[in-house]
Amino acid sequence: MGRYRNLSIRKKILLTILAFSLLLVGSTTAITVQISRNTLKSQLIYDRKMSIGWLQDRLALETKDYVNQFYNFEVNKEIKSIIMDWCKNGKSLNFASKLQLISAMNTVISMDSNINSIELFNLKTDQVLVARRSGADMEESEEKLKFWEERDKALQTNIMFKREGKEIMIAHQIYDFYENVPVALITMKIRPYEIQDILENIKTTENESVMLFNDEGELIEADYSKSDSQIQTMDLAEITRKFQESKEQEFYYKDNFWFYRSVNGGKLVILFAVPGFVITNAMRQMLIAGLMIAGIAVIISIAGSVLYSGILSKPIIALAGKMQTAMINNYSEKVPADRKDEIGILQNSFNLMMERNQRLIKQEYQSKIEKREAQVRALQAQINPHFMNNTLQTIGGIALERNVSKIYDMTTSLSDIMRYSLNFTREMVCLREEIHYLQEYLNIQNERFDNRIEFEVQVKKELMEYVVPKLILQPILENSLEHGLINKAGMWNIQLKAMLTTTNDLLLQISDNGIGLSKERLAQIKEILEEDAGNALKTSSHIGLGNVHSRIRLKYADSKYGVTIESQSGEGTTVCVLTKAEKENKNDFGESCDYR
Repeated sequence: MGRYRNLSIRKKILLTILAFSLLLVGSTTAITVQISRNTLKSQLIYDRKMSIGWLQDRLALETKDYVNQFYNFEVNKEIKSIIMDWCKNGKSLNFASKLQLISAMNTVISMDSNINSIELFNLKTDQVLVARRSGADMEESEEKLKFWEERDKALQTNIMFKREGKEIMIAHQIYDFYENVPVALITMKIRPYEIQDILENIKTTENESVMLFNDEGELIEADYSKSDSQIQTMDLAEITRKFQESKEQEFYYKDNFWFYRSVNGGKLVILFAVPGFVITNAMRQMLIAGLMIAGIAVIISIAGSVLYSGILSKPIIALAGKMQTAMINNYSEKVPADRKDEIGILQNSFNLMMERNQRLIKQEYQSKIEKREAQVRALQAQINPHFMNNTLQTIGGIALERNVSKIYDMTTSLSDIMRYSLNFTREMVCLREEIHYLQEYLNIQNERFDNRIEFEVQVKKELMEYVVPKLILQPILENSLEHGLINKAGMWNIQLKAMLTTTNDLLLQISDNGIGLSKERLAQIKEILEEDAGNALKTSSHIGLGNVHSRIRLKYADSKYGVTIESQSGEGTTVCVLTKAEKENKNDFGESCDYR
């Protein structure tokens, strides 16, 4: 066993397949030689059971199709109403009603090549409406209903079969369901050729016989043995009665194996007779064939084992070799995964695992770089922030004493901006704080640009409590001022909107009426934003769209989050920021979202 474990996968597969193949062939040969007559007989009888079972199912489908054809006359409200008026209420058929009935009957005939004619009997009168392939007319029923009147009332009326010369008649009784009384009888006369073909198809040899009876025991169709005429002289009604009394479905009687099946609760009855010598001859042929096949199978199994083990083990060996030599940091050549079986699943899973590992390592590495850069920026920015705030407040106090209100307003705004931007205790802030920070930032910019900036905020009160990454909107406004509005004459309009999407995400939309972007520049920016977070950061040399987009992508793994941009040259630019919709939580952020 230990030596077997050390073999290569190809040799293991070869030995396993070869061992099982030879064992199977040897066992089959031994069983074929030693098998008893009864075992072979059971197998052959089982085949006939399957055949008559298939016939039972096929006739059940045929019966169901004809039942559906009949029900079409009852489901169609207009047709049912015409039949009720004529057959129950005693109204005569006018030309339009008669034409409508004939049209419905002709439709059924045209859709089934086996149907020769359809007859609609009025049980209240002696009239019958007949539709044939050659034409349609109203006739007297005369003796046509005698078969129905003589039929045992205990038998079902849903559908019945009867042989009439060269045709098979199928009948269905139409009821008034409210009063539960029969009002009409509809019959179809069909060619027997399709049923003859079905009966012939289940016979394994010409020596077998198949008979089909209706629920009254009358013969509907038969395909008798070509060599044994005794079947036609036997009392088939007695054999059928034996089956019904014993509730058996197979037995041996008078040198024949008999098989019995009932179709759709007895609407049709099948008798299948197989002479005993058919089974005996088949057993002899099977024994000879089994020995010959066993010898050929031994040769084929050896050759097939060698060939198949090589084919089966080749992708496994290739995958194992790739797994041994693959390195996560330089994995680029994927394992071919064009198979749809379990080996293909392993190949796909290995490729996917390597890609995920590479992505996770890259994301983790980028996150650490971002964190370290943020720490460096924080250290650089924290050059005595309290001293700077106190100095600005002192300047503001002096300006207020000297009645210079603009300087006081600017120093106050700048102090608020510094306090907000230099507060590194929170990574996420509520939208209300971010908007307040933007307003202070624009207050200073308005002094710079002579109050040309109009800032409009369209954000519902309940959305103000949702949190966003800190300082994600100011870079976008700065881009609007520096690239879209700086060269525009007149007033500069900036609009901020916030809304929840249908997928319950938070969408922030910043629009301006600037000069917009050319198609070429817009395409460059979109290409930068479509790259992964690491490449976007490397591409952006200053705090801008790429920085904001990268921060959101690193924060949320789903690629749908981030920044998108649309612009029309000469008409303005719109930037959309999509983040997760999360509300402020004191436990998560350590303090309330109350900047002021």
